[in-house]
Amino acid sequence: MIPIIFCLFRLISCLDYYICFCKAAAILAGLIFSFKLVDIAIVAVLITYFTDSPRNYNVGEAARLVNIQEGLSASMVIFMTCISDALFGRLNIIIYSTISCFLGLELLCITAFEKAANLFLKTFILIGVVLLALGKGGLQCFLGAFLAHQLRAHEPKLNESEDRVRARKFIWWIIPLSFSAIASVQLTGWKVIFIFTASATGITLFIVLLCIHFFHCTEITGTAAGSSLTVVFRVVKTALSKRHLNNPSSSNQLYRNDQNQVHLSPQVKFFRWLDKAAIIEPSTRISQEEQEKGGTLCTVAQVKDTKLMLKMVPMWTTFIVFGLVLSTGHTFFPEQGNQLQGSITYLIVIQYVSRGFSSILCNWLISKRVPKTKQKGAQIGRIWAGMVLSIICCAVAWRVEVHRLIIINNKGLLDKTDEVIPMSIFWLAPQFSIVGLMEGLAREGINKFLTDQFKPMHNYVPAITEFVIGFASFVSAVTVYFNKSLFANTLSRSRLDTYYKMLTIVSSINVCYFWWISRFCTCSDDTAEADETSQETGQDEDEDVEVINL
Repeated sequence: MIPIIFCLFRLISCLDYYICFCKAAAILAGLIFSFKLVDIAIVAVLITYFTDSPRNYNVGEAARLVNIQEGLSASMVIFMTCISDALFGRLNIIIYSTISCFLGLELLCITAFEKAANLFLKTFILIGVVLLALGKGGLQCFLGAFLAHQLRAHEPKLNESEDRVRARKFIWWIIPLSFSAIASVQLTGWKVIFIFTASATGITLFIVLLCIHFFHCTEITGTAAGSSLTVVFRVVKTALSKRHLNNPSSSNQLYRNDQNQVHLSPQVKFFRWLDKAAIIEPSTRISQEEQEKGGTLCTVAQVKDTKLMLKMVPMWTTFIVFGLVLSTGHTFFPEQGNQLQGSITYLIVIQYVSRGFSSILCNWLISKRVPKTKQKGAQIGRIWAGMVLSIICCAVAWRVEVHRLIIINNKGLLDKTDEVIPMSIFWLAPQFSIVGLMEGLAREGINKFLTDQFKPMHNYVPAITEFVIGFASFVSAVTVYFNKSLFANTLSRSRLDTYYKMLTIVSSINVCYFWWISRFCTCSDDTAEADETSQETGQDEDEDVEVINL
């Protein structure tokens, strides 16, 4: 009897830890469902909509259009992060983004009923894609963070636990995500998909507006909240205006130098000139506080933050090639499966599962099994593993495409784009799975690594990562354009295998580049100083802006 009571007590305690019955979270769960449904059923396979009849975009044009949509969506993340901090709250951005997403779906739904390709059709497609990209960017940026904010408001003030908030947010996120994956597999035909997703988005938007009074909106907006990212530009501007000065030779020359440093950390020779932004000019009659308000003098803490962020820029550049591979996976991978036997949506779900599994497993292993002194190196190893997988992904896709082309030629299906190729869709499962593993390891790993390294502006790290990957989508569009000799009107007539082979070589070079850059970015131990700087600047780690990518 006692063991049964003990088990029941543990079960109740576990349910209480992971489950919080919150009206605001329930409303947001509906919004998460519609957002992820659009992501899985439409955005992930959008290239197949463009190449299908009657739109009949050629493969290169369709890929560029999808790349522009992805690039615009990812680029909007950092822009919306800034305007949300400085001008609007997260709830307003979520509402405007949902409206944009709904309008984009409505326009694309109209195009699905058109029976012939014309200027009207292509114009509506372009406008719809842009609106959909803007909506996705805002929801991807703030939906998860706003959900955490609502759950945090239900925490008892005397026993607040951020771990419990994260656990409850995971439950409220994973449940609607699972339902959206199930629903997306059941939807067939573009007309049905657009009508269902637009209806779901419209209904959830109506519910959010109707129940807006249930949300806790105590977020900080204005100059104070929006000043984090502008500090970087301010320090650079001030340092350039003082370029005529010599480097500081005494700790007394630097403004608010509590640690009495002369060469501010991180001590990278190339960034030494930034220390001049904190030099106090004795010749001026204006007080130091007035100089700081006027933007002509920066604190030591601000200079350290800026130098640390700029030191991490080379690490982000390694993700351009990584993003190029991801962009290829979001364009040509679905198009490869467009004529195969089976639904491509199953592979999208597999990709989501592999990404979530690898991310959760790595986070648990590093946090629970790796000592804190070695977690920095473990995160680097995690990112490196994701980079290596990008090589394997391109190599696997290359060989699968060779096999697909052999079947097409043997069966005489080279110009028969409406016929199904006698090849199972699950031939593509390995490359879709590897794309998910890549994202779970490298994409989530870079965010974890840089957040730990750069805590003063940790809320901007995921946004900057998304921006870099979004830039890679634009690079992909340019790459496809300059290799247009490889792409014909249809995928069967294209030499996608050659393109994958080229990406395999480029990814191999990028892995070597990442290994060299990671040694540069971790050569000095600045973690402790970054922690001190974060305390000086008074950043609240609970008020984070995170990009949910499950």
